Amino acid sequence: MRHRSLAARSVLGIAMPVLLAAGVAPTLVTYGQPNARNERVTQLVSLLDEDKAVFGGLVNFAGVGNAPLDAMTHSRDSNIDLVMYDLEHSPFDVAKLQTYMQFLLDPGPIADAGEVKAAKTVIARIPAYGRELDSNTWMVKNVLDAGVHGVVFPHIETVEQALTAVRAMRYPQDPGARDFEPEGIRGSGASVAARYWGLSVQDYMEQSDIWRLDPNGNLVPWFIIENRLGVANVREIARALSARHIGAVLWAGTGDLGASYQNDQAAVAKAVDAILAAGKEFGLPVALNGTADLKHRMEQGARIFMGGASAAARREAGR
Repeated sequence: MRHRSLAARSVLGIAMPVLLAAGVAPTLVTYGQPNARNERVTQLVSLLDEDKAVFGGLVNFAGVGNAPLDAMTHSRDSNIDLVMYDLEHSPFDVAKLQTYMQFLLDPGPIADAGEVKAAKTVIARIPAYGRELDSNTWMVKNVLDAGVHGVVFPHIETVEQALTAVRAMRYPQDPGARDFEPEGIRGSGASVAARYWGLSVQDYMEQSDIWRLDPNGNLVPWFIIENRLGVANVREIARALSARHIGAVLWAGTGDLGASYQNDQAAVAKAVDAILAAGKEFGLPVALNGTADLKHRMEQGARIFMGGASAAARREAGR
């Protein structure tokens, strides 16, 4: 999607009443309508499209941090491409998330680049586990309406849980759309998110669909595989997502995997390898904690490294 300049938006604001008075109706875009515009809104999706390594950091983990000061520091950290704002191990405070996001918008880089994509990608981790998601999809709506670019779902264990997450992230689609399934259930209320993305509400609703599923999609679901059942089903989860052309991240959650396997680190390592293998087999990027053994992990299919971002790690990854 081509982002209009301020001048262009002003011209449109003047021209629209004239067109309406002349009986010329503006062209509206229907959800799910095929569209040739596929310019990316976020740095995360752009990098994944190019099959490049992505480096991220955690924010507000366990309630630690000061939203405005953290955001201003993170906005100028050239080593990180995205931030994950944690609402799983902290109070579910969306207003605090919004404060962080607004301070993360750095006018200098945005002005230099001429687009909002220059800002860091923001994803939010919600507290509801996969097995609880059916009755808690409102959490997904809350963080998406704040303007985040992706949602992190903890303890995803089954195909059904993953597809419920995708449905919660999507607006209802045109029944004739090729990408109708999984049918979206997200409620309408996009004005705040559209402002954060630098788009009109209509353009936001066109572009805030799932990456790969919709050619214009910029939202990325993240599924943390972090217990025995999730590992047992990870290949089927990856297969189901790939078969539906759903672009998603599989995140190997080593912390909770350690708890699930009673701190048997050999079993945890085997579980991480299984997640990497599923992602590589079905073409889904895998996220890992830290940057250890980066080149080997990239050969195994890892593309996202959360924590430990540094200039040296970026060089090692060819960035």
